[in-house]
Amino acid sequence: MESKKEFETLALKQILDKVVNQKQLKRGMQNIRVCNSWEEVMGKNIFSYTDQVRYSNKILYVKIKSAPLKMELKFNLDLIKNKLNKHLEKSLIKKVVVY
Repeated sequence: MESKKEFETLALKQILDKVVNQKQLKRGMQNIRVCNSWEEVMGKNIFSYTDQVRYSNKILYVKIKSAPLKMELKFNLDLIKNKLNKHLEKSLIKKVVVY
């Protein structure tokens, strides 16, 4: 007795959507997107003073090399958070921590 399995043919877009929408992969891609948004929103000049950007539990942590720039950014954290969320087209960031 032969067992024949029938496979549904899917468009490449449907296959990629299924792969990308896996929970762990989706979360990882979202983290990368949020971290990349720092440079895209803040620009090359501020990014050149950035040592590290990481995203965890809806908080974006940004390590800045320059003390004066760090102080200036700390005064505008709400504005920065709003600009980043607008760029991301979602409210993914609840808080920005500059250190």
